Amino acid sequence: MDKWEKQLKKDVNPSLSKSVDERIERTFQQLPRRKKRSKYFVGLTAAMVILSISFGASFFSPAFADTMKNLPVFGSAFEFVGDKGVKKGTQEGLTTELGKQIEVDGQVITFTETLYDGGEIHIGYVMETIETEERPYYLQDFEILIDGRYIGNVGIGGNVRKIEQGLYAGTFNISVRDHIPDSFVLEIRPREGRSWSVKLPVTLHGNHKMFIINDAKKRDDLTILYDKLTFFPTSTEIDLRLIMEEETFFDDKYMMLDYQLVDDQGRVLEPFSGGGGGGGPEGGKVIHTFKHYFEPLDPLPNSITIKPFLRERDESIPKIIKRKWQGQQLILPQGDIGEVTVLDVVETDGVLTLIYTVNGDHLYEQANAIWIEDSKGTRYDSDESATRVEGKNNKFQLTFSHSLHQEEFVLNTVLMDSPNFLKKLEVTIDLNEVQ
Repeated sequence: MDKWEKQLKKDVNPSLSKSVDERIERTFQQLPRRKKRSKYFVGLTAAMVILSISFGASFFSPAFADTMKNLPVFGSAFEFVGDKGVKKGTQEGLTTELGKQIEVDGQVITFTETLYDGGEIHIGYVMETIETEERPYYLQDFEILIDGRYIGNVGIGGNVRKIEQGLYAGTFNISVRDHIPDSFVLEIRPREGRSWSVKLPVTLHGNHKMFIINDAKKRDDLTILYDKLTFFPTSTEIDLRLIMEEETFFDDKYMMLDYQLVDDQGRVLEPFSGGGGGGGPEGGKVIHTFKHYFEPLDPLPNSITIKPFLRERDESIPKIIKRKWQGQQLILPQGDIGEVTVLDVVETDGVLTLIYTVNGDHLYEQANAIWIEDSKGTRYDSDESATRVEGKNNKFQLTFSHSLHQEEFVLNTVLMDSPNFLKKLEVTIDLNEVQ
């Protein structure tokens, strides 16, 4: 039995070659630093993806741990590819540094850090892959355990960005509806087979402030119970429940329900993620619980307004609007929803930055519905999502890692319908009154 166990450990936990270990160290030493990017640049990609990760064997590399200790905070995977909340948490020292490596099918994944402030759990990683496609397809189905307990009610999303050929940095976030402790071991393993697992330490850091709302807003066939609003260092979280008739639920009438958060200064908060659910009908009604995350706020405003709205379910091909950039202010009409006015285009070190204002009903969706084309019609999408310029409510920046002659590229957007705001379900929370 001892001989069999030794062989099993050897097969499941192989050592990486010295060259791979050294490349991992060089990768972190060469991660692009923030100073090479716009100071308004943030890390949430325009296309949020649902991540599921399938890993091979895991082990700890002392050499990598030594490398991590010498890394400046802005050299981390979180700082390189994380959203503005994750970056803020990293800068405030709320992360737990790791050095956990796994290998699967010739790909090496190094978990660099975890971050947990009471909201979502964030995990950073760097991956070396033999794949040649722009976005590697190494992500598959997995399950989550906390201190050995299987967690079923989880939402998972994330972001990955290419560093160079064969090297990627990424983050993924886990939203857990169950109560979890302040310090725990997060275990990730495949749903099938379970021939491996990786365990990552997670510790709660940072303070948060919670406001109990306990307010209900109703319309004919839907009630929203607003439970609480919580301000974490890395996000603003709203907790709510939806109550609707069984027939309304199965008609999918509110399947496209979403929310805007607006502070007392008229600033629309950047949406990060959201999700939830529940069981089937009971007594002819359905009750589902949801959590939605938005950008962090510091200092806190005097009030927050939550504005539910329905997105249009339009399956038709959207109409594209094209305008050639000619070095002067340019308006991009976006239909009923509003318009974008491009004020300037700046090129620095091979990166194009659009500076523009957005007027309309859905600022972040409008701000991200922009891409460029060169003179041959080749499409280029932004590196990450649009960033609101600090101190401005509707001024944004969008970056493209492509060096194009400004007189040669065309700006593109699409015509969109305005969202259907449900005024009767709207609520304003006075933060000076609620506790």
